[in-house]
Amino acid sequence: MENIEKNLSIIRSLETDISNKISAGVDKIIQETMEERQLRMKTVDADEAFSELLKKPEILNVFIRLRDK
Repeated sequence: MENIEKNLSIIRSLETDISNKISAGVDKIIQETMEERQLRMKTVDADEAFSELLKKPEILNVFIRLRDK
């Protein structure tokens, strides 16, 4: 019985370690994504991007329908 408890303790320890490593990895990815987003927000010309968006007929149609309501 003591051997089983020891093995379960090792398994719980490994489970905690894996969970912590996964959480740290996810946090790193989220941070990198936020930094990339902030960089894009600084470098994108919103007026130009919006003009390009309006050139698409399906998008322009949505705005026209919204205006008509």
